[in-house]
Amino acid sequence: ALAASASAATVRIDVGQNGFTFSPSSVTASKGDTLEYHFHQPAHSVASSDFGGPCTPSKSGGFYSGIMTTSGAAENANVFRVVVNSTDPIFFYCTVPGHCNGGMSGVVNPSGSQTLAAYQSSAQTASLVVPPNVFGGQVASGSSSSSSSGGSASSSASTTGS
Repeated sequence: ALAASASAATVRIDVGQNGFTFSPSSVTASKGDTLEYHFHQPAHSVASSDFGGPCTPSKSGGFYSGIMTTSGAAENANVFRVVVNSTDPIFFYCTVPGHCNGGMSGVVNPSGSQTLAAYQSSAQTASLVVPPNVFGGQVASGSSSSSSSGGSASSSASTTGS
């Protein structure tokens, strides 16, 4: 267990760098890894979701960054970090109206039966739900390239009971 925490990785995901996309849109992460979302112009967010409820926050656990508005710079000065607490699939989407329905979503640890393509197909006609406040992760300065193991130990990216 000690070796696992020492080898935790940070997985960078760019939000809106190339339009209504997460890049990469599909990643693999181990328990203890940190997802680090970097936001681009003009305004985007990230919220976790369950496979069966596209464009809707996770029923338990999960995370939401709040809408990150970026102007005058290629990338927002802040990032949103979430510690992965499970290797179960974690779907995520942008809560800006029209973005999730237009395909702006992604997945951590996709499975054979729960794919991003199937999620995005269902999302086209889903009702968008925006969480009321930021939770489940940490908004932090993106200028620090520190890879220390500090951070929000209480954040949870796991989803249960799909």
